[in-house]
Amino acid sequence: MARVDNDVVNLIEKIRRAIRGGMMQPDTFPLDEINNLIECTLGNSFWKYIVSQSNYGFVNLPGIYKDCLQEALKRKDMEECGRILYLFQCSYIAFYTAMSDDEKIFRQKPYRKMIIELGTANAQMQGRIHKERQKGLVKIENTVLGQGRGVVYTYLMGEKKLNQPEEASAQVDYLCFTDKEDKWGKKEGVWEYRPAEKLEKTDASFARSKYRIMAHQMLPEYDYSVWVDPDMVVVGDLSRFCKVYGQGNSFLCFPDAKEDCIYEDMSVVHMRTDRLNLAIRKKLLQFQKEGYPEHNGLIDNRVIVRNHRDRQMCETMEAWWEEVYDGHSIVENIFNYVAWKQKFPFSLCDLFIYENPYFKNGQIDLNTNEDY
Repeated sequence: MARVDNDVVNLIEKIRRAIRGGMMQPDTFPLDEINNLIECTLGNSFWKYIVSQSNYGFVNLPGIYKDCLQEALKRKDMEECGRILYLFQCSYIAFYTAMSDDEKIFRQKPYRKMIIELGTANAQMQGRIHKERQKGLVKIENTVLGQGRGVVYTYLMGEKKLNQPEEASAQVDYLCFTDKEDKWGKKEGVWEYRPAEKLEKTDASFARSKYRIMAHQMLPEYDYSVWVDPDMVVVGDLSRFCKVYGQGNSFLCFPDAKEDCIYEDMSVVHMRTDRLNLAIRKKLLQFQKEGYPEHNGLIDNRVIVRNHRDRQMCETMEAWWEEVYDGHSIVENIFNYVAWKQKFPFSLCDLFIYENPYFKNGQIDLNTNEDY
């Protein structure tokens, strides 16, 4: 299946998990977004994109799904909603598998719209759940993100393309750490290149992890920083992003667009070698013994805003880096566990990281205004 189709399946899976975990109620169920997904997947609005006619079964199927979901919500039967979504998911996968390559190309435009709608609905749900989890955590200091001397920074190895911001601010510096010596001290657009520190562990992803996590140490001259992965593009006003979503915390990020449970993410996605497999299993067992809950959320660490002057934030980053450095977890999705253990309050915006007013992924095209 194409990447965008897997994203839709993953989002449906996430909604089903939220239902099973009791984290989604009838009043928070994204009915309009799901109805639109069903219509674009099986209804007439899809068939016109592939210049074809639907048969009798497909004409009626979207309406049946919509009616069943609406009736289940009226009864407040979330278990039934989950079963209906699973039936739709299975039907959708079977239907897509039978499509020709030409039909799949025409399908991209309505899918992009669906991905944005469902991704946004999921981010809003994760934002609400996160606020509930944060209740009871005590802020050591009340901080305001985006004040003082600020920097937007990234880490680029080799000849990879450096994305220029679509909206740049004269109030912050833009720094790119790189291993390409011929670029050191030079500028490309708004970005100034700086030498990347040589670490004893030479793996590029390991070095990038240190720059991503240890902003207060790598950039001590700044009051706050905005980390952006090289694939991400700044498209909006960062000061407004900090003001709207900072909520008095010293750490701000996006929710993961696919997963919300470290046990599921680490046990399935990142088992590539026997050594890593064993290390991850030991770490997951440790989490369980410590009482770390399932479905406690995952952040997307491609964008992180931090206040360097907050002591608790710095301590949490150091604990996060220690986990990565010691090799217990070479994947970085361990942040939520570290924050839980440190009792560290942080802000999670309720925006879809792939499409929002402030950032976008330069490698994924979700533009819905194209003509095919």
